[in-house]
Amino acid sequence: MLPSGQTDYQDACSTMQVPKSGVFFTTIGSQEVMLARDAAGEIVAFSGFCTHSLGKLEGGAVEDGEITCPHHGARFDIRTGRAKTPCPNLPRFDVKIEGRRVLVRPSR
Repeated sequence: MLPSGQTDYQDACSTMQVPKSGVFFTTIGSQEVMLARDAAGEIVAFSGFCTHSLGKLEGGAVEDGEITCPHHGARFDIRTGRAKTPCPNLPRFDVKIEGRRVLVRPSR
């Protein structure tokens, strides 16, 4: 058990698995996680579920820094999680890098 005030980060992937201009999907527990790189090249993590349809974003087309939901066409910026269509932004997860591993703190 971690000391009070600390939370569990879980191993998501290698830093090398997150592409420079695309996305990498993984599952942490029961949560689908989408990893990408922001404008500065830092790794960011967002929910891998569309906020419009709650379907998985995995398999959606990635073009010009956006991912399109393969179910209903909602679009999201892969660097910020911001919705480009009228739906809520993607929830963001905390990320930390230890060596060459990407650790993500899933939501509770």
